[in-house]
Amino acid sequence: MKNKINSEKTTLHPRNPHRFRYNFEKLIPNFPELEQFVFTNEHNSETIDFANPDAVKALNKALLISDYDIPHWDIPTHYLCPPIPGRADYIHYLADLLSNSNDGIIPDGEQVIGLDIGIGANCIYPIIGNHAYNWSFVGTDIDEKA
Repeated sequence: MKNKINSEKTTLHPRNPHRFRYNFEKLIPNFPELEQFVFTNEHNSETIDFANPDAVKALNKALLISDYDIPHWDIPTHYLCPPIPGRADYIHYLADLLSNSNDGIIPDGEQVIGLDIGIGANCIYPIIGNHAYNWSFVGTDIDEKA
């Protein structure tokens, strides 16, 4: 593959597992439907068209299978499909903020309970927060379908 996998995205949090380019060699076997969206760009790197919601959804599914042990995730058509790396950043920065009032130690475990107001159909913050820190979450949304 042509990807420069070790190319670090220095703008992402140091604990974010998505700091490096997507490893499509790892992702595609876990979610083969992703392969149809992968192409080589003008920089000779493999990527997807992030303006294509189906491509982003396929990438999210592959990431959730590969990195979060979530084998069955889906959202209804026309619902927000957020890029996972940016949402992971929010969780890791929140962990840093919580450590400020915990003697510099990131609190983990079910005693940390997050409230996700407007959780949406994707449920991404609870998925990442639970996987990274074993936090519990309560989610609410006004959309019954979500």
